[in-house]
Amino acid sequence: MVITKPYGSWPSPVSAASLGKDSGIKYDFLVRFDQSTSIVYWTKCVNEEGGRIQIFSQNLEKPSETTAILPIGYNCRSKVHEYGGGAYTVKKNTLFFSNFDDSRVYKIDLSHPTKIIPIVPENRLCRYADFSVDDELRYIICVHEKHIENGTPEDVVNKLVVIDLLEENLDKAVKTIAEGNDFYTSPIINPLNNELTFISYNHPNLPWDFTQLYQANLSYENGLQVSDLRCIAGESQGESIVQPRYAKDGSLYVMTDRNGYWNLHKYQDGDLQQALAETIKKDQCGPSWLFGFSDYTPLMNDATKILCKSESSLALLDTERRTIVDLPTPYIDFDQVQVAKVGDTDYALFSALSITAPRKFVVYSLSEKKVVKVLQDSRSPPLDEGYISEPQEIRFPTQHGFGYCYFYPPKNPEFKSDGLPPLRVMLHGGPTSRADGEFDPNYIYWTSRGVAIVEVNYGGSTGYGKEYRNLLKKNWGIVDVDDCCAAALYLAEMGLVDREKLIITGGSAGGFTTFACLTFRPEVFKAGCALFPVTDLKLLLLEGHKFECKYLLGLIGEYPEEEQVYYDRSPIHFAQNIICPAILFHGLDDHAVLPSQSEDMVRVLNSNKVPNALVTYPGEGHGFRRAENIIRTLELELWFYGRILGFPVEGIEGVEISNMPEQ
Repeated sequence: MVITKPYGSWPSPVSAASLGKDSGIKYDFLVRFDQSTSIVYWTKCVNEEGGRIQIFSQNLEKPSETTAILPIGYNCRSKVHEYGGGAYTVKKNTLFFSNFDDSRVYKIDLSHPTKIIPIVPENRLCRYADFSVDDELRYIICVHEKHIENGTPEDVVNKLVVIDLLEENLDKAVKTIAEGNDFYTSPIINPLNNELTFISYNHPNLPWDFTQLYQANLSYENGLQVSDLRCIAGESQGESIVQPRYAKDGSLYVMTDRNGYWNLHKYQDGDLQQALAETIKKDQCGPSWLFGFSDYTPLMNDATKILCKSESSLALLDTERRTIVDLPTPYIDFDQVQVAKVGDTDYALFSALSITAPRKFVVYSLSEKKVVKVLQDSRSPPLDEGYISEPQEIRFPTQHGFGYCYFYPPKNPEFKSDGLPPLRVMLHGGPTSRADGEFDPNYIYWTSRGVAIVEVNYGGSTGYGKEYRNLLKKNWGIVDVDDCCAAALYLAEMGLVDREKLIITGGSAGGFTTFACLTFRPEVFKAGCALFPVTDLKLLLLEGHKFECKYLLGLIGEYPEEEQVYYDRSPIHFAQNIICPAILFHGLDDHAVLPSQSEDMVRVLNSNKVPNALVTYPGEGHGFRRAENIIRTLELELWFYGRILGFPVEGIEGVEISNMPEQ
């Protein structure tokens, strides 16, 4: 018998506690394969251990259990660019990793994994990421970022360095091999061990704006020597080149958006040539927010074949025929694409996205064309399909043409409600990022309780090519606001959700758009929730970290020439327009968006008698990692909406809502 209860109050099998303990494999996930041992490695956030990043391994050649490598006290995470990534690598049964707490790089001989040896000097102000090891295990080339105490972004120096693993005096072990530009990423050594390739770029660009591809010669007389450093591609403005890879025959590949979409290209005859005969009208990779992204890789058995993404599937690209063939899988998207060779067999390794199950880390046989092993799955018990809300991809009209979103309707086989459901509009961060339309237990937490969800890929989102991505240039706070409001109103007009129960949530850049919607379109939403939000653009510009400190010059305008635009787009200066209640969450150790951004907004809301609550977490940075804080945030957001929209929420201890009228 189906029971009638108000939307938002349906009992659900998905608890906040289960979600807080299992972060899945969406974030902090990095895959490496050691050909010498047939062992695959991956990282995962362990929420119950304070959100530290553990390295796991499993042998693909013989049946084996998953092994956790790092003991308590070690955390495989880099602070370079604040967002990190690329925090470890493995070669010839030797692990090298960046430790979060002290920023040192450590070495572990995996034959004796209890012996953890530092290979760089002790200096918390020096950070390391994106490691590439030579074949003799003598040298590591990596990104190095140096800070000074109480410094500014201008004081931060990024460069490429080589770490000499045989140098016993650690103060002499690290030497500079490339410097002078603002940023360096993706150093790789060719199969012959005599050539280095890397990406570099300068302010005000970010890696999705304009990057350059460099090469240099390597020699090993009297230590590693670098010579003939040269830019080989990307000399013209506006081309984003990312993810360089060598095939086993020495061929060099990259992703570049020179034809309008991030597509695979081969470096030959002194230029980048498109790998396929025709452009794929979809980005084959995502924006490089972190080090270590991998959206394609050449096969180990056949240098002419590339494992990559097509328009709709994982695929094999033939570089000689310039054709691509889809591989049969039940998945909608793929992250951390790698290959493994065991004997004469090639396997694909990837994080698999689905619309009906949580992300999995799987081993896929390229000869059998099927998944043969799941290395990492959700720890949450499988959900009955009666609770699984499958996303509907919707194209909706906007002022610039069309926007894109994924709509998840409420679904629970045991309950129903009268009328139409509330809609929770979800905004991705970035803003140069995207929503994938995948199954996420966090979404089922809402839809199984009777709250519809829509993820909006507003103008400026990635995945749809450079032209769509550039819609946000000089228009952040305008195009994103218009598109998010348009998506919500369109779903209401289509009779899918209740027009009077639209709520909005986002974190970081999504938090900015959340408050921009509440401020500049106050008639649309009834409540808002923002996690570590940007509320003052000038403050973000002046107090931001090096990686993003010039980001707003492209999204908003030049500074100080267009200072008035920064003022006019900042919700904090027009917060008197906000009429609906809002709840905010912020980590007190956030260095990407300072807690003062939330604190200042709350002061204005209080002065205007708008109901609000601010929840802060000591020890949390930009994004919450500790299980108890993830749980608390999810529960309080639901509880807050229940108070505002009038549906009962049981079993959650609330917080004080300032200026809340008595009910």
